[in-house]
Amino acid sequence: MFKIEESFKDIFEKYYPKVLNQISWMIKDEFKAEDITQEVFIKYFKNPPRHNENIGGWLSKVAINHALNYIRSEKNTKTRELEVFKNTQEEFFEDPEEIAIKRFERAKVKEVLLKMSKRDMMCLILKHSGYSYEEIAISLGIKKTSVGTTIARAQKKFKELYEKEV
Repeated sequence: MFKIEESFKDIFEKYYPKVLNQISWMIKDEFKAEDITQEVFIKYFKNPPRHNENIGGWLSKVAINHALNYIRSEKNTKTRELEVFKNTQEEFFEDPEEIAIKRFERAKVKEVLLKMSKRDMMCLILKHSGYSYEEIAISLGIKKTSVGTTIARAQKKFKELYEKEV
């Protein structure tokens, strides 16, 4: 819960890595994720949640909305072409076999996550982004007491789907 003595700086330092990780996973662009994360915290600074509700859950919801807005608006083909070129250049010095393995694994994980229900997918993303059960509950609109079971079921479903794919 929100503590009166927590300053904006404390909240920023506590939640910035979690929000950045969540957005980075969603949009697959670390630099843009940093920009969007800053927008989330600017929104928090200008219009904090009412009644001191759970800050982590509130930030997660705002982060999801900002990331989805970015994804919807991202239609510029040139930007995507530049990203492919940039990634190719960065990977130039890596072992080609390692690059292929990483790409394959990332693609499989994403493919499996996209086959899951939105709730299960976001539950796993939030869990692996470092959010607490309370924050996950608020973000997904479920009871805090259901989060552990939801995560366990989502992990089981992910494992089953992943094993079918590989």
